[in-house]
Amino acid sequence: MEKIKEHLNGIIGIGIVFLLVISLSLFNYFKSEENIPITSQIPAHNEPEIKISDTPKQEEIDENKEVQDIMVDVQGSVKNPGVYKMRDGDRVMHAIQKAGGFQEQAELRSVNQAMKISDEMIVYVASKGEEYEVQREEGSNGSQTSGLININSADEALLQTLNGVGPAKAQSIITYREEHGPFTSIEQLMEVRGIGEKTIEQWKDKISFQ
Repeated sequence: MEKIKEHLNGIIGIGIVFLLVISLSLFNYFKSEENIPITSQIPAHNEPEIKISDTPKQEEIDENKEVQDIMVDVQGSVKNPGVYKMRDGDRVMHAIQKAGGFQEQAELRSVNQAMKISDEMIVYVASKGEEYEVQREEGSNGSQTSGLININSADEALLQTLNGVGPAKAQSIITYREEHGPFTSIEQLMEVRGIGEKTIEQWKDKISFQ
């Protein structure tokens, strides 16, 4: 009987020790849980990042901007030669249309119809059989950005846009340049056959020497 009691006491003692060990382990576990920061206990949610982009301001467009008027002198083989008011950005073809279009004898290849016109520009349309040189850009063939004709570099076709100048007189001017060098004054032009005071009086505001 005594041995049974000792055996039971031993079992009870082991059980008590076992319970104490478990209790101590649970105590330490819950204690450690309390020391964990709350934020680390809550699973983080990845929220979408909000990006604020500056919307570029639209460039202000002045719709009321006036288109500049320019004056163009259309000469040669057109139906209505003369000075016409055009708009900046127009082409040679538009100036010819204003002048009534080409005459039947017009040499269409003598002008660059796609070229943009400029203020005080001279558009000359040669006739078939007439020598010509196509004006390719502003200032070519002796014309200046100011609209003046360079008497020292203008070709035969451009010289004929001057009042009183035909093929013969234009060739005389070119021949004089070749023989005596460039003109240096308007008075020197009177040395060319067929050019007098009345003629140069008409030219003085239309020609230049450089």
